[in-house]
Amino acid sequence: MEVFDIRFGSRKASPLQLHSARWVVPVSAPPIERGAVAVFGTSVVAVGPAHELRISLVDAELVDHGDSIIMPGLINCHSHLELSPLKWRLSPTGSFTSWVRNLIKARQKIEPEEYEKALEEAIKTLHGNGVAGLGDTGNTPLVPQKAQAESSMWPFSGIHFREILHPVGDGILDLSGEVQNGQIQNRRFKYGYSAHAIYTVSPMAIQAIKARDSQLGLPFSIHVAESEEEIEFLKDSKGPLYELLLEKGRDPDGFKIKSSSPVKLLDELHVLDEMSICVHCVHVDDDDIEILASTNASVCLCPRSNMFLGVGTPPVEKLLDAGINLAIGTDSLASNDRLSIFAEMASLARQCPQVDTTSIFKAATLGGADALHLKGLGVLAQGSAPYLYVIKSGPVTSKELYDYLVFQVAETAPESYWAVEEGDWIQNYG
Repeated sequence: MEVFDIRFGSRKASPLQLHSARWVVPVSAPPIERGAVAVFGTSVVAVGPAHELRISLVDAELVDHGDSIIMPGLINCHSHLELSPLKWRLSPTGSFTSWVRNLIKARQKIEPEEYEKALEEAIKTLHGNGVAGLGDTGNTPLVPQKAQAESSMWPFSGIHFREILHPVGDGILDLSGEVQNGQIQNRRFKYGYSAHAIYTVSPMAIQAIKARDSQLGLPFSIHVAESEEEIEFLKDSKGPLYELLLEKGRDPDGFKIKSSSPVKLLDELHVLDEMSICVHCVHVDDDDIEILASTNASVCLCPRSNMFLGVGTPPVEKLLDAGINLAIGTDSLASNDRLSIFAEMASLARQCPQVDTTSIFKAATLGGADALHLKGLGVLAQGSAPYLYVIKSGPVTSKELYDYLVFQVAETAPESYWAVEEGDWIQNYG
């Protein structure tokens, strides 16, 4: 398989190009056999059958990709790129809290010079695996500085969420003095805030973070119901997470608000709406799902991280049946061995065989774009961004198409990419 990214390089050829292939997958509409995508400047101007667009756009430069699939860029809705130096340094423990302890210890052993190399490799891997939109979370300036330094060559649209831990007893959290998009002067990659989780951020601080994101016009993100230990902490004020907080000198008994689930607590705090992203949602019940649906919150699934941590599988079919917008994320290399949304789709499909591959592919594209509110990404349509990826697939039938994209590409997707000579409009990654 080869992956082409039709985005970078100087356009020395016609400013209007017509890219045709065996299949075009718009996502927002049914796949088009023998389809084409017309790109002019910085947007897609037409999508449809190739023979029709050749007639209507007679001045376009034709680029025929043969037996290939043209698809929009994927969206990694939840990552922690700053943790990339931890690849292969942690092992599954069977306990979420034990993994957290090991993560804290391993992070303290990372040498400063390891970060740059690991981040470069993570960026190349994500891009080479078809990611165009990114929701990254971290509590260091590493990723924002990288995005700022590379600016026009930074390959992702999206948001960096500065992750905030503000437990009970840390006083009032005031983010009002922060400069809007303060650390990233990049119109495609914004700077916002996220609350880590209900057991590390006080209820008032969660509300303050949500309010600040709302002021910035950006989504609010939080890890939700990732493990049974989180549920135990909230419902019973005991368990491994309770003990960990005590070890760290925190006061878990100061967590005065009690609720039967993290979703219900967030609803009681009035922080769930169409601009909210609940990451993981493994341990949610029917009442939680009803709340998520009624508030129009999005859910970001991280199937390979869940498998690594042994926390379980979310009720994906119920989430879909409720009409909840689903997105997909890789989480970090501290709980995953690959930064590949293709691999996440394949893993999700195997974990939830009752869920159709069309829905899974939508979650990896349009679902993620909708969750992060990235206009023009995750689809191929008039006015969308020209983030086209061309998968060299060979002949694929209509019945095989989404299965191929969800299962087969993950087996052959590259782990890195390289750019061809500057000036080529189509770059080959693989």
